[in-house]
Amino acid sequence: MGRGRGQGMGRMGGTSPGAGPGGKCVCPSCGATAQHGIGVPCNTIKCPKCGTPMVRA
Repeated sequence: MGRGRGQGMGRMGGTSPGAGPGGKCVCPSCGATAQHGIGVPCNTIKCPKCGTPMVRA
């Protein structure tokens, strides 16, 4: 049943820029950056300068 003919990275096997345990979080308002922690989503980190929730760089 469809075995042995794999053509891609598989389910959830691809990588995207910014994904993974390392990286930085950036504030969409003022541009400040912070280190991204393992298991801590960037949107749960508040910007140290203005208090806005951060996004993944």
